[in-house]
Amino acid sequence: MGFFQWYWWAGLAIVLMIAEIFVPGFFLLCLGIGCAGGALTAALGFGEIVQLSLFSLVSLIAFLTIRPVLMKQFWKDGGMRTNVDALAGRHAKVSQDFDPGLRLGRVAIDGDDWRAECTVDRMLRIGDVVEIVRVDSNTLIVKPIETA
Repeated sequence: MGFFQWYWWAGLAIVLMIAEIFVPGFFLLCLGIGCAGGALTAALGFGEIVQLSLFSLVSLIAFLTIRPVLMKQFWKDGGMRTNVDALAGRHAKVSQDFDPGLRLGRVAIDGDDWRAECTVDRMLRIGDVVEIVRVDSNTLIVKPIETA
């Protein structure tokens, strides 16, 4: 008999489902569900071949049906940008005049002072408002906001 008794299958199912907490991706959960299928067939008195076949089949079905649903539900991007990614599209104030030839100056946003490069050759003065286009290393690439 060895391993192919229902309580070994059930124990392995529990261990795999607990291990899923530490390993993301819902792969171990699908294997744990397959072990539950193996435990059921062992408890009903079927042989090793039937137990392994049902374990494989149930694991495959769980992997193809349950896992995609769980991945879609729990692994959402959410669309929330953080850190420097959140700066793009926001407005900042010029804290040091921009030289039109070099296009370099400084801007302040959220209490931080950043080195900035303007996308156009235009003089920007302290207090002007600019829009952050993107972040390139430690430099904000900005464009002036057109005033009407």
